[in-house]
Amino acid sequence: MVSCGITHNVPKDPYPNSFDKPNIVNSFVDQNGNFYPDNWRKTYGEPPKSGDVNAYSLMKIATEKGMENQLKGFEKTRMLAVGSKVKAKDRVFIFVHGFNAPSDEVNESYEYMRKLLKLNTNKDEVVKFYWDGLHTTNPFGGAKVWFSATSFSQMAGEFGLRNLLNSINNKKIILISHSRGASVVLSALSSATFSESFAKGTLANHNVDVDAAKKLAENGNEITCIMLAPAIGLDDFKIRDLTTGTDSFCTLSKQVKRIHITINNTDVMLKKFVGFLSNKLRATDLGYKSNVCDELVKYYPFMQYTDFTGMKSHDFNKYIRNPKFKTMLKAEGIAVNR
Repeated sequence: MVSCGITHNVPKDPYPNSFDKPNIVNSFVDQNGNFYPDNWRKTYGEPPKSGDVNAYSLMKIATEKGMENQLKGFEKTRMLAVGSKVKAKDRVFIFVHGFNAPSDEVNESYEYMRKLLKLNTNKDEVVKFYWDGLHTTNPFGGAKVWFSATSFSQMAGEFGLRNLLNSINNKKIILISHSRGASVVLSALSSATFSESFAKGTLANHNVDVDAAKKLAENGNEITCIMLAPAIGLDDFKIRDLTTGTDSFCTLSKQVKRIHITINNTDVMLKKFVGFLSNKLRATDLGYKSNVCDELVKYYPFMQYTDFTGMKSHDFNKYIRNPKFKTMLKAEGIAVNR
């Protein structure tokens, strides 16, 4: 995938996985869910401006330079540091953006949410999670971004976000996602199903085995998921038996206590997904049709939705500024500042 002015969503900061005072964890992963190390540009360079998904990744460069163990060592050290930082906290809020979202714009939304929540710096931690959902300003490049971002979101969840969750024990974890960020969250909580071609290409081009991710650890956490405009569908909750070729709904961890989503059949972007893209890829209508949520409730009775119908925008900033977002937060027992 190249052209249409598509670029990788990469960190602006030389230390993208860092801590900010008073209670912020920054976490940034590449297209395969690997965490960017300190001074990453010096060793790994910039990805090509073409947005070529096979030309660059942290593990690809690390393999070429014989630095795989160094990259893995950084990630292990980083996760231990995160676990230590949140050890004394009661709640951990994790923000997860969607596709086609550059990090500087995302951070504006993250900061708004952080200030909206009534946080106790001694008891609450905020994790700003960034992943490579690609980016383009070309109106004709959105579909191309989407096709790659669907798999990247799964990799970011299964390898990146799951690693973070496995470093946290006995906490109340609130995951707030937007758009395809719901796939990142769901892929962290369950095993994603990748196409054979994607799996082979990722192994051949990046030295990453999609089946090598660690399982979600049962760490005694209580997990609540708030999914704004979730660009996922029924298929994202299913796993495929590669032996029989049959699908079944996945079993989520007992740590998952609530999944609260938005429904909005006037969201112009979700409407486009349902009308065009879902015929070419997997369905993405959970955030668009209430009947999809109604079907999932049969398997996951802790799911519910809040109707945002009437708002046409799909923008992250619009969803979090909708008064109904505060209502959702309060419904989940999360106090908010006015």
